[in-house]
Amino acid sequence: MKLKSYLAAIALLAIPGGAVISSPATAQEEMEKSLYERLGGYAGVSAVVDEFAGRLFHDPKIAQFFAGMGDDTRASFKQKNKNLVCAATGGPCKIISRNADVVHGGLGITSADFDVVAGHLKDVLVEFNVPEAEQDELFAIILSLKPAIVDRPDEKKLSKDAPADR
Repeated sequence: MKLKSYLAAIALLAIPGGAVISSPATAQEEMEKSLYERLGGYAGVSAVVDEFAGRLFHDPKIAQFFAGMGDDTRASFKQKNKNLVCAATGGPCKIISRNADVVHGGLGITSADFDVVAGHLKDVLVEFNVPEAEQDELFAIILSLKPAIVDRPDEKKLSKDAPADR
């Protein structure tokens, strides 16, 4: 389901009689909104994270990181990620997970694994018709977490110590 369609459906349900009340926002007014607001608030963030997490759980390239997770643990994973995205984009949520380096430490996550996850997020954002400016802004936040998530000692050593021409 496309994000704007999803949000329109929510708006129709929330307004008695299904009338849509809207005022066209100027580009300046849109940019003054937080990224959280431009992503559709909690409903938008929640829809994206639900779809994104579902893809992660079923991707054979990274499935080992989710092995043994029951339904409750997967629901907790989704909620923690919803809160993280909400808070990091200017929303009112509290982060309820530990620091990224603690959560991912010892998992042996590679840059390639990180890229698979980022690719799923990109695909979901495109599917939900999130504008490119908002995608770029969200990816700047996500990419800032990469050094704390990628924990393969050989990759960290290479990225810090390797000459640029390698």
